[in-house]
Amino acid sequence: MAEKETKYKAPALEKGMAIIELLAKTPEGLSLTQISESMGKSKAEIFRMVAVLNDLHYLEFYQTERVYRLSLKLYRLTHRYAPVHHLNTVAFPIIQTLCNDIQQSCHLVVYSDGGGLILSHQDYDTNSNCLTLPVGGRGPLTDNCAGHVLLAYATYDNRERMLKAYQHHHPDLSLDLMALRNIWLRVKEQGHEAMPSPVLAGVYDIGVPIFDYYHNAVAVLMTSILTYRDESRNPNFDVITTKLKETSMLISTKMGFLEET
Repeated sequence: MAEKETKYKAPALEKGMAIIELLAKTPEGLSLTQISESMGKSKAEIFRMVAVLNDLHYLEFYQTERVYRLSLKLYRLTHRYAPVHHLNTVAFPIIQTLCNDIQQSCHLVVYSDGGGLILSHQDYDTNSNCLTLPVGGRGPLTDNCAGHVLLAYATYDNRERMLKAYQHHHPDLSLDLMALRNIWLRVKEQGHEAMPSPVLAGVYDIGVPIFDYYHNAVAVLMTSILTYRDESRNPNFDVITTKLKETSMLISTKMGFLEET
């Protein structure tokens, strides 16, 4: 994939960000040689940048394996970012009550660079049949529950921007905009998305939007339910959907949202 053209150039910054993005995709870590080979740069070009990122605590060096890994500094900074921090602070106790009520784990998903990003999760500890998705995990916009909700409640301009970013990261995939439009209309009409997981067999996803003061959908409150072959053992999806909507509205209200009458 061709690199995106930018108006201004900052080679050192671009190189540093490329190292961070590379290590974000390699949790086991990489040696200096592996980093330089992956980036097509010499070790001399990479060494100083890696050393600075390590000194600033964005990277950690593991002496035994002789590899560099991302530290948790970016994670901590992200959660100190005001909108994210406010959302988590408001939502955390409310979602914990919901998890206990529906006996399922729940997740907050936000839009990030052409996809959905799992911002946080709450567990229901006493149910061994709960599915917990990893914080920081990403999913595409066009074929899953959270993505459908994020697109359905985006403004026209934001939706165009989101789809453009999605296509940038998936240049080989074509979009059926008419089919997607029908999905957005359905989701907005019913106020939620409910569908089998496109990735995991035996998992049913339900997601609802959370709004802020400006009536923007800032996140999706979602649960992923592991289902039984014996359908009589499955929870009542309609009841869970109703409780998700009630909880999302409570969180939205605390975020400053006022429902139009």
